[in-house]
Order: sequence, then C-alpha cells, then structure tokens
Amino acid sequence: MEEFTLDADGQQRLREYFDLIGEVLEFEERKTSYAVYAMGLFGDGERKSLEPIAARAYPDMNKVEAHYQRLQHFAVDSKWSDRDVRSAAAHYALKPMTTERPVEYWIIDDTGFLKQGKHSVGVKRQYTGSAGKVTNCQIGVSLTVSTSTNHIPIDFELYLPRDWTDDPTRRKEARIPDEVTFKTKPELALQMIDRALEDKIPPGIVLVDTAYGNSTKFRRELRKRDLCYAVAIQSTTKVWRLDVNSRFDIVRRCRNTVV
Repeated sequence: MEEFTLDADGQQRLREYFDLIGEVLEFEERKTSYAVYAMGLFGDGERKSLEPIAARAYPDMNKVEAHYQRLQHFAVDSKWSDRDVRSAAAHYALKPMTTERPVEYWIIDDTGFLKQGKHSVGVKRQYTGSAGKVTNCQIGVSLTVSTSTNHIPIDFELYLPRDWTDDPTRRKEARIPDEVTFKTKPELALQMIDRALEDKIPPGIVLVDTAYGNSTKFRRELRKRDLCYAVAIQSTTKVWRLDVNSRFDIVRRCRNTVV
C-alpha cells in the first residue's frame, strides 16, 4: 500500500471509515478493493486509473495483474450500491462538521474535466467554466453541503449529452445502464437534491448559478420541495415582485431552515 503521513489518530479514523464503508459493501473482498482504490486516489501518483493504482499498491510485479483484475471486477462488475456508499460517507463527514455549526447551504455546481480523445464516457466538445471556453471535456454536477465555516461534497452526477444517451453503440461499449436516460444539468441537480432529502441530510438554502437559476422549472421544483433558494439569473429573466408580508414569510421560513 502507498504510504501516507498520518498520525496515530488519523490512521485510526481512516480505519474506522473503511470499516464503515465495509459494512455497506458487505463482503471482505469488496472492502479491500475499495480501500486500495480509495488510497490510490488519495495518493501522489499522477495516474489514477486502476492499473497504475494496482502497481503502486502492490510492489511485487508478479502479482500486479491479479490485483488489477480484482480492482477491475470491483469497479465494473461487482454488484454494490454507490448510492449507499455515498450516503454513508456523507453522514460520516457531516456528524463532526455539524457539531458546532448547523448546515446552512446546499450548493449546486458543475465542473469540467478536460480530456483528450472521445472514449471517456460523456466526453464531447462543450462549454465548461473550468476552462472558460468550449473544449473537449466531461462535465459533472455536484451537490455540496456547507456550514458557515466548512463544506463537503456529498453527491455527484456525470452529465451525459445526447451524443451518448442516444447512441446504442456508445452505450453498449461504456456499459451505460438501460435506466440511465438523457437529463439536463438542472434535472441531475434535482435528482441529487431528492436523494439528499430521502437520506435526511440537514436542509439548507440552495445556491446555484445562472445555468440553474434561469430555469423556471428548477426554481418551481425547489418550491415544491419546500426548499429556500438564492439563485443567480440573467438580466433578461422575468420575475414577480412579492408584497411585504410574502417577503417576510419567505425570509422567516429560510432562517428557520438553517437555525
């Protein structure tokens, strides 16, 4: 395994975390593969794909291939729920984070991952704020939970353009499940928000940029879920002014959300 400069307390917390995730994964082999993969992502190695992670974790080159195959099976074929793992990880992180301060905000944002070639799932030439231009990339939508002093990402969805969802050949090669259909970024955001509500994540005011705030449907769906929000909108977006009593009621309700 790769070496990390953790003190005794840090090592103990890491073991406790892996034990927690191990309970979700149920089987010892899955737990071991998860730990190896996670430590590989945390480590200093430049390449984060499965084969170099296996090579860094197991110095004996005669055994690397076997361990790589185990990681490959864990990541691709093993039947475990990433939803359950993310939920357990979120509650694990939020418990100490909210000891002193409550959750105040849920932040929706998207991030671009620059890519070369066309084989990474979801990749295409599209705009990403990460580069500030249209470029070849993948885009992921994230949900981050924040107190006034700390924040933690708790969920993530890969945006799949229609070039991928509507292409049977690409779907088959990438093993995209049949139930995965095209969803806009606001729809992916709502999907993560629903999961957070189902998992009883402490609610907060939803913060988004114009890519989401301009969507009337997105704002309406937040209201249906009784969530307060503060969104950026373009200057051309139509809004309706509320009377004083309505504004006061909304402000009071939002404050109650985070107290």
